[in-house]
Amino acid sequence: MKLVGEALSKLALEKQPIADRDLYGRSAFNRFYYAAFLITREMLAFLDPKWKSTPHKEIPNRLRDTIRLRLKKSVEHFHRQGIITLTEKSRLINRLNEASEELAEMLERAYDARVIADYKPEKLICIDNNKIISLQTHKLDSARSWPDRASAYCKTIISVWKEAGLA
Repeated sequence: MKLVGEALSKLALEKQPIADRDLYGRSAFNRFYYAAFLITREMLAFLDPKWKSTPHKEIPNRLRDTIRLRLKKSVEHFHRQGIITLTEKSRLINRLNEASEELAEMLERAYDARVIADYKPEKLICIDNNKIISLQTHKLDSARSWPDRASAYCKTIISVWKEAGLA
């Protein structure tokens, strides 16, 4: 998906009718969103196979609530049994909270851009100096980073999940 987003980004900057540039630009936003979404969905399926079918709009809630609660219960149990220290418990909870919050916020912004790109054709992309593509407040340069950022956050979440004995 990221590769397709890159190709569409380049097409949007080529000299061609503005309507075509708009279509390529908004499609690039869409592909970058889906790349990040698919990476996150794969991570959720690893954490719990039932979570693979989490609807797009619900993923931030799953990241903020469900996975945090499950981790917290697990590390509290291990702490009560003396398996991990209070410091270790806090470290695991903080790492998961930070990564899951950052991922949730990024996906919310990405989803907003995707909705504009897919369902609001009257909101045209803007090309500034034939270099910067934006769609309302969203910049394509930021969108380009969504898949890599999602991957990094997901790796952190999986690492914490494993350390907490949940995988």
